[in-house]
Amino acid sequence: MTVLFKILRTSVRLLFAALFALAGAISAPTAVTGADAVQEGEFAYLYSDGAAFCQGITTDGTFYYGTGCIKYLNYNAIVKIDAQTGEIVLCKDLCLPAEVMAKGYSHLGDCAYHDGKIYAACEAFFFKDPAIMVFDAETLDFLEYHVLPPEGQGNGHFPWLCIKDGTIYYTQARDVNEVRMLHLADYSYKGSLKIDQTITKITGGDILDDTLYLSSNDGSDEKITYAVDLNTGHTTAALVRQMGNLITEAEGLCVRQQDGKLWFHYLDVPFASKTIIRTYSVTR
Repeated sequence: MTVLFKILRTSVRLLFAALFALAGAISAPTAVTGADAVQEGEFAYLYSDGAAFCQGITTDGTFYYGTGCIKYLNYNAIVKIDAQTGEIVLCKDLCLPAEVMAKGYSHLGDCAYHDGKIYAACEAFFFKDPAIMVFDAETLDFLEYHVLPPEGQGNGHFPWLCIKDGTIYYTQARDVNEVRMLHLADYSYKGSLKIDQTITKITGGDILDDTLYLSSNDGSDEKITYAVDLNTGHTTAALVRQMGNLITEAEGLCVRQQDGKLWFHYLDVPFASKTIIRTYSVTR
């Protein structure tokens, strides 16, 4: 099965090869603004491999875990990547069981590592009953899924999630003016936090201390990462990455703290030609 879907990913890449050539000149962002923000490095993958993790990224400090999908081909996958070398050490194509996909689930979004498990946001066709998919971080095997409670579904768009202190945080994708929360213990609805501005096209998120960082893909060449104060809802632009083009999609995001710095890890997809993991440091 894995070989079959490697062929599938390669076929997709070849099918659109002429269009992908337009993205050949796309490289690292031309600039990044923020408090002492520095791009530290990147790993780039051809889409034949990168399609498997073109939507979401998280880390346990040793490995990256990525989730991906090609919606109209009903394809989904999850991967484990050595965070030091960028080597893909494990890939599970069609990581969702057939009986789950039969319910319309395929579009995996951004994901989160927590207590030996990977939790991934997943949208269904027609954006009905979005669900959280849970995988074993060691084996990447599928474990279970949980449909969002009706009062927490919003418009059915479910691009990302993250977890802190027994709470799952998430938003819809467009016209975001609140952060929604679930109890991790039983996936019941916990309520929402109003934020003080409306932001749009949110594709990833992660929490460090009392700040929620949200990655935006608003269609311009400036990809903004917003910082939301979880105590007040006050929202500011924390980091702006200037791509120098309009055809790179900013996808998932994860954030860690080390050596007095914040480390931002992003997934960028230049016109579906590659999947790129980019890392930035910001001095606190």
